[in-house]
Amino acid sequence: MIIGTERLDAMPPRREVNHEYFLFASLFAGGAMHLIELHSVDYHYENSARPALQDISLSVNEGEYLALVGNNGSGKSTLVRLFNGLRLATSGTVLAAGKNPAERANLQYIRRTITIVFQSPTDQIVSSCVEEDVAFGPSNLGLSQAEIEVRVQKALQAVGLLKYAKRPTRFLSGGQQQKLAIAGALAMQPRCIIFDEATSMLDPKTRASVLSLMKQLSEQGIAIIHVTHDMDEAIQACRIIALDKGRLAYDGKPEGFFTAGYKTQPLSLAESLGLELPSVLKLARNWGLRLPLNSTYQDMAKQLVAAAGQGKAGHSVTGANAGNSLSQKSPKPLNNVSFSAQTEAIRYGNVRFSYLSGTTNEVLALDDVSFLIPKGTLVAFVGMTGSGKSTALQLANALLKPVSGDVFVFGRNTREKSVDLKALRMNAPFSIQRPESALFEAHAADDVAFGPRNQNLKGQALVRRVETWMNRAGLPYTEFRDRLIKTLSGGEKRKLALAGVFALESETLLLDEPGAALDPGSRASVFSLLEHLHEQGKTILFATHSMDEAIQADLAAVFKDGRLLAFGPPREVFYRDYDESWGIDRPRIVQFALALEAEGVNLPYYPVSAEEALSLFEAGRLP
Repeated sequence: MIIGTERLDAMPPRREVNHEYFLFASLFAGGAMHLIELHSVDYHYENSARPALQDISLSVNEGEYLALVGNNGSGKSTLVRLFNGLRLATSGTVLAAGKNPAERANLQYIRRTITIVFQSPTDQIVSSCVEEDVAFGPSNLGLSQAEIEVRVQKALQAVGLLKYAKRPTRFLSGGQQQKLAIAGALAMQPRCIIFDEATSMLDPKTRASVLSLMKQLSEQGIAIIHVTHDMDEAIQACRIIALDKGRLAYDGKPEGFFTAGYKTQPLSLAESLGLELPSVLKLARNWGLRLPLNSTYQDMAKQLVAAAGQGKAGHSVTGANAGNSLSQKSPKPLNNVSFSAQTEAIRYGNVRFSYLSGTTNEVLALDDVSFLIPKGTLVAFVGMTGSGKSTALQLANALLKPVSGDVFVFGRNTREKSVDLKALRMNAPFSIQRPESALFEAHAADDVAFGPRNQNLKGQALVRRVETWMNRAGLPYTEFRDRLIKTLSGGEKRKLALAGVFALESETLLLDEPGAALDPGSRASVFSLLEHLHEQGKTILFATHSMDEAIQADLAAVFKDGRLLAFGPPREVFYRDYDESWGIDRPRIVQFALALEAEGVNLPYYPVSAEEALSLFEAGRLP
């Protein structure tokens, strides 16, 4: 078989390795056996022109806490599946808990010892009830009922789901499903837990608690392998392993990965691989500041003020007068958005929605929600996991309909029987929280073409539409058009699914967590694309757990327990109106601005971007 210019039957033959000798050598080479060990490992997917992993050699020790990073398609998920035998190496040696996963008799022990929390939790939720799902793994270990109950309760409590123990799993939010998957892994009490982008769908507070839990587990002797695109998460690990196009690019301490010489070495290794610095270090670079790895925004503000020659006397960096009101601290209006009825795109009026309404298992998702979204507005829905964000989005294209109240989309009430639902959904397509799960064609370009075909687009016009949006989504058409979707990485599938939604070229876009599980470059390109569509007058609603994404919007809607607690420009929501009880963090740029104020700097306006923050300082004031 030929794909491009390479022949699959010409791929290198599988190397034969004496596993017994390798195990014996590993026991004595370092004085102790590693929990996981790989030696010269390659992995090839069937029908793929290039290997997913090439010549990987590494080891993981008991109790070690490491972060596995790399761009989408670099091989991260493939690698961790080799660790517990979900995939078997094409060549080389893998030892997991001292056993060879290629021998079927070893798999039960290996998977009990090394557990994976997948990027998509629905891949491992097997029961219809929360507590039953957590109990599934321990039940297969032959434990007593009393021990199983103790493990289930502790695991649910650790992830904050104890009060949902009796809830049907299908009525959990995406973030709650992620927490359920983590609880299932904890209940197994393994020696190693692999978190494969398991924090990507969690709100900031829950994410912080899971990261704290990872650290605690490591201190208790459980090895933690955290696959992540978030460098603020990666820096918390004691060791970083980086992959680049299937090869091992780095294996060492965070210092070596994130530190740059500024003159002799202008970029860190992380940046040279297309990743990024942790947020504080990234922002510090704007001012040429060098900070220790674990610096805070407070540390940065102190150093910046000292470098600018300012003390704590309350002097303004730019010489502005004290006592500015919030309105004076906005350098520009809200993108010229008008709130008149003539510009209405979407309106919610006293909307209430419940899952399993009228039953004993009724779950109230939205309660008395009202707001108006003008045409051409970019709107961020934010809130804790399970707050109602995804439900609110689905009501906007009638995938769900209110139990009471009304939702109007371009003047049409979604509850009216006369509404053309196909036309409405074509004009306001919804990208689900895990859009890759909606892919159904065999080849990439065919999936992107599905929507435009249903708009009666044909021939060269169809090809041009598909080519345009695959390219803009970061999947070059000539390279990916004939790719089998099953061979794409998780991030590539996500970008493909987004391309399919963008290709409809609709007036409105409804996107649930569009940046989740994408590497920094891909995430930036997606939001650059959204900004481009926004400038063209498109109305875009997106749900996100990233406040750094939310602050880029025209409007932010804050949900908690199904109620709308705040709605307005991010500059107001995250500065003046912010309330810790919402359970969300402030955006990082806001945290930095407030740290500057705490150092006595009088800000002439509140910044919502790094560019605005940088303009606070007069040219030449810093060394």
